[in-house]
Amino acid sequence: MRRIIIFLLIVISLTLTPTAGASSPQLFTDRQSELLDIFNSAEQTIRRDGNYSRALEQYLAFIRGAEGDAKLERQLLTAYISVAVIYGSFNNTDNAITYNKLAYPLAKKLGNREFTELALTNLAQSYKDKRKFAAADRTADRLMAECDRLSHTASFHYSIIKGETAHLQNLHSDALRHFRNADSIARRENLSPYEQSAPLSLIAKHYRTVGKPDSQLVYLNRSWALLEDSHDPQPKTEIARSLMILHTRLGNLAEARRFQDIYFGLTDSLVNPVHFLSVSTHDSQQRIAAKGTEIELLNRTASLLRLIIGITAAFLILTLIFLYFILRQKRNVTAAYKALYEKDRRLMALHDRTEQSCDNSDGCDNDTQIPDNEQNRDLYNRIVSTIESSAEYLNADFGLSNIVTAVGSNATYVSRVVKRYSGQNVPSFINEYRVREACRRLLDDKYGNLTFGAIGESVGFSSQVSFNRTFKKVTGLTPSLYRKMAEADRKESEPNRDSEL
Repeated sequence: MRRIIIFLLIVISLTLTPTAGASSPQLFTDRQSELLDIFNSAEQTIRRDGNYSRALEQYLAFIRGAEGDAKLERQLLTAYISVAVIYGSFNNTDNAITYNKLAYPLAKKLGNREFTELALTNLAQSYKDKRKFAAADRTADRLMAECDRLSHTASFHYSIIKGETAHLQNLHSDALRHFRNADSIARRENLSPYEQSAPLSLIAKHYRTVGKPDSQLVYLNRSWALLEDSHDPQPKTEIARSLMILHTRLGNLAEARRFQDIYFGLTDSLVNPVHFLSVSTHDSQQRIAAKGTEIELLNRTASLLRLIIGITAAFLILTLIFLYFILRQKRNVTAAYKALYEKDRRLMALHDRTEQSCDNSDGCDNDTQIPDNEQNRDLYNRIVSTIESSAEYLNADFGLSNIVTAVGSNATYVSRVVKRYSGQNVPSFINEYRVREACRRLLDDKYGNLTFGAIGESVGFSSQVSFNRTFKKVTGLTPSLYRKMAEADRKESEPNRDSEL
């Protein structure tokens, strides 16, 4: 389809080109005359020989000499357009864009509407081939803005360009709408068979893309009917090739062979024929292509599976590392708890031995040596008064020496008096007072936010282990159980008190 458009642009450019003799009668210098001879030779090369490469060299030589010469501006405009069209046919879109950009302002300066339309149309086509869709749309919009009111072909080319741009962007509904609009304009304005066949071929291309071979065949047949009687092989070649391939796919082998013969006949008539696969090998090529697609799909699936396996393996490794660190931490914590338990056990054993040594030092067997008389009872009362009258026993370092100092006696005598009247050694005697204070504080809301260990330390015990052991020895209960039972008794007594009131 692109070759058809390029061919039409070449024909139009040469048809509209003013020759040197048709210009206004004015004198030319020898240099200008030489340039005009080069220009005319380029036109003859295209008309007579169809040698675009040779014509391109001649046009470029003319452009290099004629740029900046006001007398040769009309010929320079034609050269710009022709060079842009030839570069487009060679798929050199960058140079095609460059020379169309040079042609457009010069055509506007000379007031040449046809060349303005041609430059914008070719520029939009080049942008589209370069896949610069935004630039192609802007150029097509400029074409409509500047040329639509003066030429129906501007609307035709606008629809063709917009449709091809939409098709390349997979906007199939927009592409079909623009192609049908171009077909309507071509039939309404009775354009040339080449121009009328262009939108039909593009509509067929659209139906091939969306997978509707029957509709594709209808529009290819309409396009072929318009060009069948044409003597120019180039625009007919692509349509014959498309019909050959489509009939092969549909299983119409007789029609496929007919268009194969037509196609090879057309390519043989071109300067550089290109031979394609015959109908007999087309099916095998299709099978090879399908097998290649299947292999590519399998390769992609295998790559995806390898990726999933790699991610899974990495996840398992990280999980094992995480579990290893958790187990090691748990083992360390267990060892720490065992060490702490062993330390507490040793402390409790040491506490038992200390109490036993205190009992032995007090001389339990010699308590009868202390007679029960007024003097000893008075000393015992002073000891009790000393402890109860002050809160010094709540200090952890309070002991026998403090009592001896307070009552003015000696340690041995005080120990034996305490043992004689209380039945306990001095540390146990002091701890009993501490436990009494602890019981009070356990039930006091003021100390409700303290832990059992903190309460024990506040009444003079050096550790929670010592506090718990002594508390249970004195009361028969643990601190927590004592608090729970006391709170339960308090709740039971409150309803009775209310009923009495």
